[in-house]
Amino acid sequence: MSIGLMAHRYGRPFAGNLAYGIGLWIALQALVSVGVNLGVLPTKGLTLPLISSGGSSVLMTLLALAVVLRIRYELVCSGEAPSASGRRIRSVHP
Repeated sequence: MSIGLMAHRYGRPFAGNLAYGIGLWIALQALVSVGVNLGVLPTKGLTLPLISSGGSSVLMTLLALAVVLRIRYELVCSGEAPSASGRRIRSVHP
């Protein structure tokens, strides 16, 4: 969610909305899975993100997280957002 907020703040609305959507997707999937395991919700057949043994589910979750990390990388490399150390990185790409 913080990467989505950062993308919106630096004028990248599509990247921000995409990061928000992926964050909500993973959060809701985890919420339903925890609810099923607690017995509060009926069984839905959803896997727990990054934990359950469903190979295609884990693959899609990792792919979605890779997209979010790429959004962060693009913000940092374009010089719009500070890096993890707080310094701005000058882009080497033209």
